[in-house]
Amino acid sequence: MKASKIIIAIVAATALGLGAAQATQITGTIGFTSAPNPSGGFLVNNGGGNFTLNFNNPLHVNFGTDDYSGVPVPTDVNFASITFQNGVGLTSPNVPEWTFTVGTTTYSFDLLSLMTATFVNGNVSALTLMGDGVAHITGFDDTKAIFALEATGTHLSFAILQPSNTAVPGVPDSGSALALLGIGLVAVEGLRRKLATA
Repeated sequence: MKASKIIIAIVAATALGLGAAQATQITGTIGFTSAPNPSGGFLVNNGGGNFTLNFNNPLHVNFGTDDYSGVPVPTDVNFASITFQNGVGLTSPNVPEWTFTVGTTTYSFDLLSLMTATFVNGNVSALTLMGDGVAHITGFDDTKAIFALEATGTHLSFAILQPSNTAVPGVPDSGSALALLGIGLVAVEGLRRKLATA
């Protein structure tokens, strides 16, 4: 009788753990624009094909969809400068590239790599960057995302495009760990009973 109560408790804990282990991915898109930079000095040529893109902070949220739809337009957001090697990629990741809080919800994005850094028609005042990173929103799992940035003259626009709905792999959360522990304990109890009857 005591063993059956233990098994029921283990199964209940496993069911709770499996429920807690379900991922909540970020979906949606958010976009930002900058105020004009009167000097046009967004981009600094560091020499040797190395450039730094500086932002005329703060940028302003100009739209949000799905999980970003609760962000008011025009929320102010400060961006970290992006330093990259033309044709090669980031000199180092920006963690975070930007972060802001609305109420009790914090939004952020880590810029991890560049897929392209292109000067339009060779013009250093017209730049397109695309890459990937990780989107974060309080209450959601970290989610891989693609970003696009366009700089033309004195204006910049930045958008996170269609997060991939793929959780960033990591250490199992407490729900997963509890579920695995419960499954293991059920297996141990089954083996104990089999040995006891043999």
